[in-house]
Amino acid sequence: MESPQTLRRPSNWQDFETLCKKLWGEIWNCPEIQKNGRLGQEQNGVDVFGIPFGEDAFYGIQCKGKSEYNNSQFTTKEIDKEILKSKTFEPPLKKLYFATTALNDSKIQSYVRTKNIDHIKAGLFEVHLFSWETIVDLIDENKQTHDWYIKNQNYKSNKSVKLTFENNESEMIIEPKFRKRTYHYKQKIVQYNPRDRFNNNLFLDLSAIGQTNNQLNQSYSKFEIRIHNTGNEPLEKYKVFFNFKGEIQSLADNNIDGHHLSKLLRKHQPDVFLWEETMSGKVIPNDSILVGDDIFRSEDIYLKPFPKEYDIIIEWKLISKDFKETGELVLKVKPNIISDTKEILTEDPLRLGVFEKGIEDYLEDDE
Repeated sequence: MESPQTLRRPSNWQDFETLCKKLWGEIWNCPEIQKNGRLGQEQNGVDVFGIPFGEDAFYGIQCKGKSEYNNSQFTTKEIDKEILKSKTFEPPLKKLYFATTALNDSKIQSYVRTKNIDHIKAGLFEVHLFSWETIVDLIDENKQTHDWYIKNQNYKSNKSVKLTFENNESEMIIEPKFRKRTYHYKQKIVQYNPRDRFNNNLFLDLSAIGQTNNQLNQSYSKFEIRIHNTGNEPLEKYKVFFNFKGEIQSLADNNIDGHHLSKLLRKHQPDVFLWEETMSGKVIPNDSILVGDDIFRSEDIYLKPFPKEYDIIIEWKLISKDFKETGELVLKVKPNIISDTKEILTEDPLRLGVFEKGIEDYLEDDE
């Protein structure tokens, strides 16, 4: 029966090699421990090598990552193949360790023990096997590696996070409105009225006093950022920093042209902070703890793109008390350009005609 695992296995062979280098560097008290060569180079059966403190010859480690999903195991054929390669390592090894994420297998352990005795009798390097259960024990016995493995790789605490838009996806289509207007200036017929001899402009239009020119600008697209705690541990003192990559006309916390009443009337502490000059921002939730499977929803963010189809990349970085993560969100801009004609009566005959303006913002009350 498989014993319960307190540490998750690394998800790829690169991470497993790094773990082996860190672990045996501590066990051997060998700061000079190294990975052998680089990707694609011949390694002579050795992934990691070093001289343990007090020794005078190299020890080598062959790292074999195995999937935990199909329980794939180390084979005798693999062992023979790697031993043969290791005999060409220079200078000659004193010991060769097989480190694998595969679980203990009594048949493989017996095979390696036999190989080890054969090598000792022949004056060759010793051969030893460390399966995942044994590696877990060694990690627990070596504090530096244990702390590094838990804090930086998060295998035991299982912290993970995902950022999305309100559609719970990392991509979202935005369809800002823009206006392409044609102005048709027509002659205004003015009939003479003797009463018009009084200058009406002398009278003050009291109805305009106190009015504000607040217009909703539909060229801004609204979105929110959602932080999903997909792990089983709470995120503490977390915040998100983000940068916009791509052409942006404007960035704001509302889409009101004119007086920004939303800022004046706001009575609560905001959780979104934006800097238009650098096209960046941050999210700092008022509640500093996000428990597992919970979701934080930011305040609305308003962005005015250019009136064309393109992508805006949002690069984000989440940091918390003992966890950090990075990623990207993508806004796919698909503008809705509305063409219309507006008739204007004018007394000036020089202004008569049809004039087409370029694409401009779509203001809600500009009908």
